[in-house]
Amino acid sequence: MPIDEEQPDVALTINNEAKRMLQGKLVSSGVAGGLSLIPGVGAAVIELMTELAIQRTNNRVKEMFEHFTAKIRDIGEEKVDREWFRSEEFQTLLFEALRQLHVTHDREKIEMLGTALANSGAPGFKEEERKDLFIRFVRELTLQHIKMLVELAPGGLPSLVSPVQPPDEKTQRSLRWNWRPALEPKDDDLLALQMLHAYGLVEENLKSSIEEPNILPSRFTNDSQIRDAVKRFAKSIENPSVTRTFRISPLGDEFLKFMGLPKSQKQTSDSPSNPITP
Repeated sequence: MPIDEEQPDVALTINNEAKRMLQGKLVSSGVAGGLSLIPGVGAAVIELMTELAIQRTNNRVKEMFEHFTAKIRDIGEEKVDREWFRSEEFQTLLFEALRQLHVTHDREKIEMLGTALANSGAPGFKEEERKDLFIRFVRELTLQHIKMLVELAPGGLPSLVSPVQPPDEKTQRSLRWNWRPALEPKDDDLLALQMLHAYGLVEENLKSSIEEPNILPSRFTNDSQIRDAVKRFAKSIENPSVTRTFRISPLGDEFLKFMGLPKSQKQTSDSPSNPITP
């Protein structure tokens, strides 16, 4: 049985269970009774917390599984480990993703969750021990954070590489990594990058404007040159400044790959409304 044929039963079971859980909590807490005393508004809030919320969550679950199925087909059903999708570890990832669907309406995040769940059983990711961490990152990070990570992702080969005789694949990966972009933040970007740095997804580099003194006698032929060197050094420490730049870390790079980012040109053309592109 193809994987996508299992989707309706899974989604139906999840939604029915979620509905019973939510309605049971409302009854036991007495919230519904209290809200019913508020004319008009109370009924609207109760609807939002029951039927309407379940319907919206149902739509999000359906959308996530659509992206899950599309990614499985893209990978190739013969390449994924079907037994992995029946494992307890995948169950943990699945319910973490479902929990996030209750608190996010961002279609980009819903797509990321579906792609990540599919990648969890794909070659190259099956042995990844940080899958649950990557899934939780989706909840913690805003789309601004994710777009910054995509902007910092390693790109193509540097122009100095000959297109006629390109290096081997290992060397190409090394060159792309060493030439990955660096970002000097401005305004609110600094706060976002500091949060990414706290999670270990980017690396920070600090460069001071203070010149390192180099006044060894062997470098100068007279006292005037020494005095000039001392003056330059003294001037550099009068108003010192620090330049901060950020680059993606190995953890951040693996996180993007697990989420299927950056998107290829084909993926971008298939989803024109999705802004998370290189």
